[in-house]
Amino acid sequence: MHRIPPLLALLFLFACGRSAHDASEPYAMAGKTAEAGFREEYAPPSSAVQAPMDRKIIRSGDLRFEVDDLEAARGSILVHVKAGGGYVEGDERGDWGRSRSMTLRVRIPADRFDAFVQDLQGLGRLESQNINATDVTSEWVDVEARIAAKRALEKRYLELATQARSVPEMLEVERELGNVRAEIESMEARMKALRDQVSMSTLSITCTKQQALVERFSPQFGVALKEGWNNLLRFSVWLTNLWPFVILIGVLVWWWRRRRARKKG
Repeated sequence: MHRIPPLLALLFLFACGRSAHDASEPYAMAGKTAEAGFREEYAPPSSAVQAPMDRKIIRSGDLRFEVDDLEAARGSILVHVKAGGGYVEGDERGDWGRSRSMTLRVRIPADRFDAFVQDLQGLGRLESQNINATDVTSEWVDVEARIAAKRALEKRYLELATQARSVPEMLEVERELGNVRAEIESMEARMKALRDQVSMSTLSITCTKQQALVERFSPQFGVALKEGWNNLLRFSVWLTNLWPFVILIGVLVWWWRRRRARKKG
């Protein structure tokens, strides 16, 4: 057996190592290219990252005033509501003896909410003010995404319905399709409620008027006199309806007394 000279063996090993390196280099480059392509494809665009998100805010509030004239305050509120493009959702009144109150619950376009609150500052003495803002952006985006997904699923079920080959398959597809449509209707109802709450803010306005002692008791005293007179008339009518019984009782008493007098005589 011939021995390989040490120099030739060294050159042979170097050539093998170089070939292995050259063979693996295309795969390494391909991996780097694919990784870079993946990052470039799925990376969010710079404009989307920098663009501000359109927040979905539900605004509501409660205002309480002490006024001198409830009817004048109510009329002023209604004028501002109409001018602001809103409407009255509720109207409540109460008489608590020492004071009378009125509460109007109104809906105002969200973009006019601040101006509307500012316009009400002249109603009377402001007792309290509570304004709330609730961010529902996450829920809004989530419901929109769910509706889109369910719509796509509904379209897929409609395609499967045309491919059904038997009655059981058709019934199964229709059952699943009904469930998907029920979920879509529920989510669309929620989205409609969110749109309404975001677009129209709710404000509760309470006006209170203190009553003087004479003002508090004079109306009640007049009502009491009227009710007393009406009760007397009702009692008189009731007695009139009993006149036959009154005559009968009188005759019986007269007969009994006369009979008793004869026995004594």
